[in-house]
Amino acid sequence: MMFLMFCCLSSSSSLRMKMISSILLLLILSSCLCAATFVVNVTQSSYQAEENHSITLEWTFTTKTQGSYRELFIYCSVVAHKELIFYQVHNGVEIPDSQDKQFSGRVQSDKDVLREGRIRLHVSRLRTEDSGQYLCVVKTEDGSDKEKCQLNVHKIISAVPGQKVSLPCQLPNNKPAVDVEWTRSDLEPEENVLLFRGDQPDPENQHPSFRKRVELQDRRMKDGDVSLLLSNVMPSDSGKYECRVFKRESSGRKTINFNSEYIRTVFLDVAPPTENKVGREEDGSRNKDVGLIIGLIIGAILIAALIIGLIICYVIKNRKREEADDK
Repeated sequence: MMFLMFCCLSSSSSLRMKMISSILLLLILSSCLCAATFVVNVTQSSYQAEENHSITLEWTFTTKTQGSYRELFIYCSVVAHKELIFYQVHNGVEIPDSQDKQFSGRVQSDKDVLREGRIRLHVSRLRTEDSGQYLCVVKTEDGSDKEKCQLNVHKIISAVPGQKVSLPCQLPNNKPAVDVEWTRSDLEPEENVLLFRGDQPDPENQHPSFRKRVELQDRRMKDGDVSLLLSNVMPSDSGKYECRVFKRESSGRKTINFNSEYIRTVFLDVAPPTENKVGREEDGSRNKDVGLIIGLIIGAILIAALIIGLIICYVIKNRKREEADDK
């Protein structure tokens, strides 16, 4: 069977690579050689990152000094809109061709730490669609195990006061029968920015500062677009916004709401234009007198220089006069 798998791996066909990946996963999961002492752990259960930044995901697994990595199998995938392969090792050798194109050229591994029982993967140029549940399954001659972690990649939207902005939230599929909830956890007494239930907004359960300023970009939610439009933004609108989507199932007259199916986090930063940001303090406030202070300092320096120049001229003239009198 290993010979057949090796033959498949030598093919450049993406279809065959996906088939061998599935076979490998089944082989790992169905292995009956799992020892109770073999354990896979994840360094962090949850990661938060910003769009276009990089992050390092790390797992550890039980090792034995006499172990051989000829039988090292690693299958790492992410479950976002669908299951995607982002890292794979077969018989101790990496298989980059099995990687989904979404992660092509963006995942680098530290090969040197594998023998220490560590899987360290660096993901660069993060995208919001990279958010999801990351699962790594590991099998060696000592046994097999798996562990997962959650990665949330946040999008940052910058705006200036008075603008109308769109906070994106895109569902994997077009699902018109959903309830949409946009929230900000730092708001009181009501954290809801927008509730959209039964194809209608619910202003009764909405924070007062957002009334008549927010709406869905597409009320029909075509192609799963549940983005939020926020008009006349102000600095107080800055913060972390979360988009949640709930499935709705009807049973007779009764509607059942399940837990949120999809969550997207967007950061909004509302500040004056770049050219007006001179003097912005660390807390985001502005020093309106900075220009005046700088002007006064420059003026004082010029006046001091003029006075010093006059004094020097006066001293030189006096010396010349005294020398003339002595003669």
